[in-house]
Amino acid sequence: MFGNSAGQAFENCQSMHIPRTSTAAPHELSALLGDNSDLQLLPSEALRDLESIGAVACCEAGDILFMEQQPLHSVCVILAGEVVLSLQDVNGRKITLYTAKRGAVLGMSEALTGNRPQWSAEVLYTARIASIKRRDFIDFAERHPEVYPIAVSHLIQKMKGACTTLRIVGLSYSADKRLASQLLAWGEQGQKVGEQTRYHLALTHTQIAEFVGTARETVSRVLGVLKQMGLVEIRGSMLIIPNTTALRRYAERSELSYRVRRSSCQQARSSR
Repeated sequence: MFGNSAGQAFENCQSMHIPRTSTAAPHELSALLGDNSDLQLLPSEALRDLESIGAVACCEAGDILFMEQQPLHSVCVILAGEVVLSLQDVNGRKITLYTAKRGAVLGMSEALTGNRPQWSAEVLYTARIASIKRRDFIDFAERHPEVYPIAVSHLIQKMKGACTTLRIVGLSYSADKRLASQLLAWGEQGQKVGEQTRYHLALTHTQIAEFVGTARETVSRVLGVLKQMGLVEIRGSMLIIPNTTALRRYAERSELSYRVRRSSCQQARSSR
């Protein structure tokens, strides 16, 4: 069971900018992590030790666990819900790089190296987060060095997710291609039957826009076109891609068409 009292958990939550409405309660960490968490690779003794230094809090959508380039106070373990990692410039423009799910550990590599986070962590919707004070986590790692390869694995996963987003945003001119490519990337994590794929997508159009570096209005327009063409279906929070090959071809045609129009405009301006 998590050893910290509710008061100690509240203190941790304040350092993570979680509001006063948060509550804490003891839980069995191993039961809440899920089978896909790398922390399950730790020996049972190490898991019990981790439970003794953590505290659980309820977090609401929009709560900030930590911010980019700011001191890291706590390592956060997602027990339920999802958290997005994003970058933001001084003008408030934001790009989301990665979605962390149940079992993920956030801030682990930063805590161990002493570096400040390179991205912010924001709760996507109501979640349960276990927080472990940075100093306590460092002491834990010294007692259980098995956590170091897990930290490396988590960092690699985050970098892969960030590279996927940067590849979509940085190498595509067309907003249509960026959105179609992002939907296909999400679909890779969904349920596949032949060419069809289904994916639980509990994101607003604004949140989707932050993944593909465009405006909410553009996302709404492109999704409307894709639905009209039968390339995607949205049923509540379920995204269905009836034919992934067809959507991929649409993305490539959109990019080619955009590049042709862009080249024509440049030639027209240079001929004036």
